[in-house]
Parts: sequence; structure tokens; C-alpha cells
Amino acid sequence: MNVYYHSYLKSLKKNFMLVIMALVLLIPTFFIWAGVPFFIIGGAVENITTNPLLVYISISLSGGLLFSLYFVPINLKAAKNMANTLGYDLVKSLICIQTIFIIVCSVIFGIISNIIIRL
Repeated sequence: MNVYYHSYLKSLKKNFMLVIMALVLLIPTFFIWAGVPFFIIGGAVENITTNPLLVYISISLSGGLLFSLYFVPINLKAAKNMANTLGYDLVKSLICIQTIFIIVCSVIFGIISNIIIRL
């Protein structure tokens, strides 16, 4: 975990503009990465199955996936740093980092959507 943390710190120190660009892009595209999971993916899965847990998981995973796509350039820079530091393959590092990022974003998206739905 310490290696990931230092890779991100090193890549963010050099390329802080990537974070600003990703955050700026998240605002006008809010209805794409937040609306598509609820209305399109959730509706499609709800037509296939009536299990609310599967619908919730599909909404969370698709929301996390769409949200994490904005941060692929940052994850690529961190993967390059990690690959250079540890001697791993770049693709393997990127897949590992992106998978962790998708899972974390999915959990956060699921928690926030659950809180909003309960209101």
C-alpha cells in the first residue's frame, strides 16, 4: 500500500494539472457518470431480474467504472512510477491500480447513492 501511495504522490507532484482537468470535466458531465448508472444500467438490469441487490451492485459498479475513467491519465502516471520503482510491467501495474480505483469508487458511489435514495 505504501508503494501505491508514494507513486500517486510522485505523479501528482509532477502533474497536478491532470487532477484539475479531471475535476473540471466531472462537473459538466455529472449527468453522464451519475445518471447513466441509475437510469440506463439500473433500468436494464431491473428488466432482466427483480433482485434489488443485483440492481444495486450493477448501479454501484457502473457508477464507479464511469467515474474512474476520468482518472485514467493520473492512474497511468502512477503506474509508470510504480513500474519504474518496482520493475513491474506497465500494463500489469495499470490494471492493478485501475481495478483498485474502480472498486473504491464503486463502494463510495454505492454508499452515497444509498444515502441519497434513503432521503
